[in-house]
Amino acid sequence: MTRSPAWHARIDVAGLVEGSGFLVSDRTVLTCAHVLGHHDRAEAVFPGAPGLAPLAARVVARGAWAGGDRDPGDLAVLELERPVAIAPAAFAAVDAPHAAPSPKLVAYGFPHGYGEEGVQSELVVTSRQLIGAEWAQLEFARGYGQQTDRGFSGAAVMLEGSGTVAGMVVSHDPVTRNSRMIPATVLARHWAPLGDLVPTPGYPAEEKRGLRRLVARSPAVPGPLDRLLREAAGPLRVDLPPGEPRSLWEAVWYLLSESTPTAGALPLAELAVRLGGLVGDEALAQELREWARAHRARHDAPRPWSSAPPGPVAPPAPAPAPAPAPAPAPAPLSAIQPPAVTVPAPAPAVPVVPPVRRWSPILVEIRRSGAGRNALLVEVSAYRDGSRRLVGEERLAEREVRAWVLDRIDDAFAEIDPEGRELIAFALPRGWLNKPVDRWAGRKAMSTPLGCVAPVVVMDHDRRASGRLQFRLKKIWDVLDRQPGSAVHRISCTGPVRPERLTVQLQDVTGPVALTRPPKAPRDRALHGAVLDAPAPIVLWPRTGCPGGAECDGACRGEEFLDALAERLAALPPGELPEQILALRRTAFAHDGPEPHWAAELSFVWEDPRWFPAVPRLSGTPVG
Repeated sequence: MTRSPAWHARIDVAGLVEGSGFLVSDRTVLTCAHVLGHHDRAEAVFPGAPGLAPLAARVVARGAWAGGDRDPGDLAVLELERPVAIAPAAFAAVDAPHAAPSPKLVAYGFPHGYGEEGVQSELVVTSRQLIGAEWAQLEFARGYGQQTDRGFSGAAVMLEGSGTVAGMVVSHDPVTRNSRMIPATVLARHWAPLGDLVPTPGYPAEEKRGLRRLVARSPAVPGPLDRLLREAAGPLRVDLPPGEPRSLWEAVWYLLSESTPTAGALPLAELAVRLGGLVGDEALAQELREWARAHRARHDAPRPWSSAPPGPVAPPAPAPAPAPAPAPAPAPLSAIQPPAVTVPAPAPAVPVVPPVRRWSPILVEIRRSGAGRNALLVEVSAYRDGSRRLVGEERLAEREVRAWVLDRIDDAFAEIDPEGRELIAFALPRGWLNKPVDRWAGRKAMSTPLGCVAPVVVMDHDRRASGRLQFRLKKIWDVLDRQPGSAVHRISCTGPVRPERLTVQLQDVTGPVALTRPPKAPRDRALHGAVLDAPAPIVLWPRTGCPGGAECDGACRGEEFLDALAERLAALPPGELPEQILALRRTAFAHDGPEPHWAAELSFVWEDPRWFPAVPRLSGTPVG
């Protein structure tokens, strides 16, 4: 005969038996809020532990119950006067009550006449669907038996086979003889510490506990919580609940209980990073980012290099040479004839295929936020195994961008694949493309320009938003991957160049496009726009080149820039150019001559969409 677990409790209020409860830690009992009413004190009795005297208890937490029969959050948490030596209840897997055939559930209550020892009721769950997103309906397992009426409120609903808890009895209808329970996942929504105990596949208890404590320290989040959920989870294909969460914990718990973490789809990491940008406490924000980083590291799936963007296929290895035939016996001298001269056929040409660099990309996105005239929305992400990992997001004034970006880039290095070569890309509004982001340096320990530490490239936001141009860029890179060199297409100072025709003329140009001037004068801005509107994946220009916007005779610094660039890049594969520009920037930084180095102020657009797959931005809640 199996004894009933000792963690079942009777709850007495003001000397009367009012309901049931169950032990969830050595000092914590759960029951219904309506069992206690307006009282903050009660007494807990454990019939399964006969030697244990009744224990005084006090209410330390309540759900959102407002006193009505159909109000949600009918939960109260009692703290015992001292710990007890009773093993607490364990919680069942979320789907356990819905197995086929339906498992028998048991509730242990204390109705009138059974106040001392209690009585059991056998139940089954009617459906997976919840009533009002709060309650599961219960029916008698055999169609008859003990009803879960007064005295059962607060009782654990236990799977008979495993003894684990699926939820808590909260009400009974004597007419239909049906009952309702609050499932364990809903209980944890109302009382966050229970989330450590309720099983959530893929999320260890310690990991959940760390996030819960960070959420508890977070101030109220500005703006609607459903937006935070949508931004964190929507692009990762996690369906969201209708309506807005009532608390930050409810939003977090929804993702914990409704999503299973897999590599490349970790909505809680996204939420933690975004929350870090909202809390206004840098120490707490750093802890949230560290939690997200550890969470991603836990769920990383090691993948072979083939997960990187496709590159050229290396030529097959030549077949091994046949073994030499045994040497014939020497012939007499009179038999030796002059050998016939045989001209060997030319060996088949093996195409020279340049290797494709394996990058570990970091992406900095800067765009106008719409929140104010000078406000910018800045995001820093790391890409690993083809998926994007948000490292930080913030709305900033322009003067704040540089320092914030450099700090987040440091954080991003902990997220990228150490087997690849770092690549830092800035996706910028078109009017920002001439900004010297490669010259950004920290104010504190690191004073070396960013572009002398790692390859730095820029990309155009307008092009990233164009499906047509992204498609064409991918096609062009299929060609560029097989090119052993990078012949520069020159947009010269000499001769008229009509911007309206330039985009068409560049449609079939697969190498780098170089200009002599920055996009400052109106005509030069038009030329740059025409080049960027074409699918030119590599564009270079000097930030200080040929002055003015008029034509010249070609004897200018801009033409000298084109000559030096063409000489330097001609023999290099296009995929290697970020490394070459890094070397040029280092050379220019160390240059001590009377004139600036020709590459001292070099802007470099290099866009390979295969390394930066776009994350779709949602216009509404993704609920069907």
